[in-house]
Amino acid sequence: MGIARWTCCSFMLTAMVGCGSSTLPDSTAADSNQSDDATAIQTANQTQSSNSDSDVNEREDSSAPTQTTAVNAATDDHPEPSPVTFTLCSEGLPTSGMWKCDPVFADVNKDGNMDLAAIPRLGDGPQVWFGDGAGAWTSASNGLMRTESKSCGGGLRLHDVNNDDELDLVVADHCAGVYIYLGDGAGNWNMVMEGMYPADILPPSGIVEKYRGAESIAVGDIDKDGNADLVVGASDDAGIRMYLGDGTGAGWSRRDGGLPEAGWATRVQLEDMNDDGWLDIIAAYSLGPRVFINEEGAAWKDGSLGMPSPMMGGIFWGIDVADFNEDGRKDIAVANWIDGPEVYLQGDDGMWTKSPDVFEEMMGGAQGLAVGDIDLDGHVDMVVAGRKNLEGGFIRGVFLLLGDGTGGGAWKFLEHSGLPVTGLAAMAGIGLADINNDGYLDVAAGSGLIVETVPNGPRRPALPVRLLMWCNDAKSQTAVAAPED
Repeated sequence: MGIARWTCCSFMLTAMVGCGSSTLPDSTAADSNQSDDATAIQTANQTQSSNSDSDVNEREDSSAPTQTTAVNAATDDHPEPSPVTFTLCSEGLPTSGMWKCDPVFADVNKDGNMDLAAIPRLGDGPQVWFGDGAGAWTSASNGLMRTESKSCGGGLRLHDVNNDDELDLVVADHCAGVYIYLGDGAGNWNMVMEGMYPADILPPSGIVEKYRGAESIAVGDIDKDGNADLVVGASDDAGIRMYLGDGTGAGWSRRDGGLPEAGWATRVQLEDMNDDGWLDIIAAYSLGPRVFINEEGAAWKDGSLGMPSPMMGGIFWGIDVADFNEDGRKDIAVANWIDGPEVYLQGDDGMWTKSPDVFEEMMGGAQGLAVGDIDLDGHVDMVVAGRKNLEGGFIRGVFLLLGDGTGGGAWKFLEHSGLPVTGLAAMAGIGLADINNDGYLDVAAGSGLIVETVPNGPRRPALPVRLLMWCNDAKSQTAVAAPED
């Protein structure tokens, strides 16, 4: 299957090699902020991208699909009831913009409800929203607006980096490097780091400004000194970098030993993969999924034996960690731009083995991915952003795959879950959190990115919201189905 998909999807790869961009081109929209984003890339119908900065939501046409057709496209007339269903709960979230990130969650204001952070491409910087626990959102972004340049999307984390017991916002910007904003818990943010990037690898002044962006970021105490540290994945060709923090949020020192100094990483995470008590790095690296083992805070050792190294770089995007086959070892799921979601199981010797195809029907590839127990059956499930076929236009969707605890090829695709399987703009990432405190994970997606031009196709996505959120209705279904006493 992989060979066939390489042939069919080779037109996509120009968009990925050396840039880390997470969009496909549209004949009416392109990003002019970064030299690599301004490069024209062939679309599925071989049209060329222009240099306009139009947003997809500005295009109106009566041929746009409805929400119903988006959810129910390519299904039979009498679908079986889904054991899990979702409803849109995005009140107060943006109806414009290109949200190029994995949405992230944490309780910023300590009210017991999950809050949300995201960063747009061609936007005014990251934004934070306070959640009310019922699916409504209120902006809490005072001090986050960027005025000197547009943000380019990337990665972000909510983490206390200055040891004041308040969550701060750490941002990796695709075009401009790392930004750090200290939070006060009330929605006010103070920028203490702007555009951090290794000065020694920047090109001389006057040369094209690249190698300056950061595509992804992870935060954790890598050296066990009690202070938050950073791992940063480059958006172009500066590899993966580590910064040790001094506990103020403003002081960072680079320590790279054993990490790649070239290539880029669309996602990085910190997880203790070998249960030795030290945080390790998991990366969707340009050469393939990679694991770097933390040698007690002093250096990094490659722990990627068995991971793929495709001929073309940059085809892996979203990444997440869980014990998929319930053997006590952490495994890795990664979104492959061509082949869809993939799972790699960790052996007792630390080697990795690819599982059978997770979602054979996904012929158009995956961009975003997150894992968790969606239906509370004790097995890890997966939510994937991508497209089922190679058609262009607003045909992206969000797909729920239920796991059975084996980590193999027995994932069950729930086509009628209420998550739209088509009709959406291109997406960059997925986030999972229980936003309404019912014990069930809900789903967020960064969407609104540009798509291919398709003659006579829909001119806008099915849903008006660009930063999408769906609430899991499993608890209400259980209550309805429960027998009376």
